Amino acid sequence: MQFFSISDVAGFLEVSERRVRTLLSQGRIAGFKDDSNTWRITCPLSIKPGKRGPDLRGYAVRKLQPRQLKVVA
Repeated sequence: MQFFSISDVAGFLEVSERRVRTLLSQGRIAGFKDDSNTWRITCPLSIKPGKRGPDLRGYAVRKLQPRQLKVVA
């Protein structure tokens, strides 16, 4: 299974890493915390719209090209 890093998602959405963590804790970005308390963001990226950022206009046409994908067996 492949996962994105918080920094990759933050760069893609053009928001801070703290905002990505907030969206994860709110359940707006699909992900979970593993046994070592590290966020695992599932691939493909799934984001639910809300009242505050990130701005998802054009999201469907943007492609996430992560610098590093973590592969967990």
